[in-house]
Amino acid sequence: MGLMCWLFYCFLGLTFFVIIMVVQNKFSITKFERLVFSIILLMISSGLCYKFAIKYTENIFLSFVFLMIVDIIYSSYLSDKDFFDKEEKNVFYYIVLIFFGFFVNQEFVNQVSQVFLTGEDLRIILWFLVFLFLYSFIKEKDVLSKTSPAKAKINYENILVQYAKLRYRFHNECDSNNKDISNILYAIMIFNNNRKGKLFRNYDYFLFRLNGNKRPLGIMQVESNKFITDSESIEIVRKKIEKLYERKTKLKSKVSIQDIINNYDKNNALEIQNIFNVIQKF
Repeated sequence: MGLMCWLFYCFLGLTFFVIIMVVQNKFSITKFERLVFSIILLMISSGLCYKFAIKYTENIFLSFVFLMIVDIIYSSYLSDKDFFDKEEKNVFYYIVLIFFGFFVNQEFVNQVSQVFLTGEDLRIILWFLVFLFLYSFIKEKDVLSKTSPAKAKINYENILVQYAKLRYRFHNECDSNNKDISNILYAIMIFNNNRKGKLFRNYDYFLFRLNGNKRPLGIMQVESNKFITDSESIEIVRKKIEKLYERKTKLKSKVSIQDIINNYDKNNALEIQNIFNVIQKF
């Protein structure tokens, strides 16, 4: 394989990653669904290669290796997550993905004259399963509905990893004489960072610079019609939390953290409360 072939596989891996991340961010898909989507993308890419006479399909499954490399870089340097977290089982997932990619590459790409449907029985069965999966996914995730999808859950170890990194980075912004307020800020920060990582926040910044429309900005995802940094978004939320805390203090002798979180973000209060319960122990 020449250099152009490797660059092509690298490009495919990066493209697959962006598409899957967009779907993951919007619909909170499972690892099995991610695997099937990856295979679908591999099949479509192979079909397009045949159609446009791009002769790089012999080992096109290697694009999954580059997909894994991009995921490692993104997790380590952009999303503040631990790619090698044992609970996440990312290494096992990619081993399975590469294995299935190799199988599909050998049996459904290299053994035929083209990938898109031409009448061969095995490929008809494969594409039938693809369509069945897509139908099931659209129906289950309610893709055509305007309602919000189920939110991705964040596990205990990821909360601690993100808490340590974000506390190191933003301790000045979150430093407070009231530990509850600081921990609420970190809980909101971790929730929003998990829901929309740095890559997608940079995309929001890019769109904002293009059209100037009001949109969620910064790590705290504050609706803003002017440019704000991560630190400024934390400061805005901090003032809101302090006002809520002060108001609750005047009404009650003992302040309920759950009430404050619920008042700040009713729709995501449960997830933020769960994160708060973990980090308040440290």
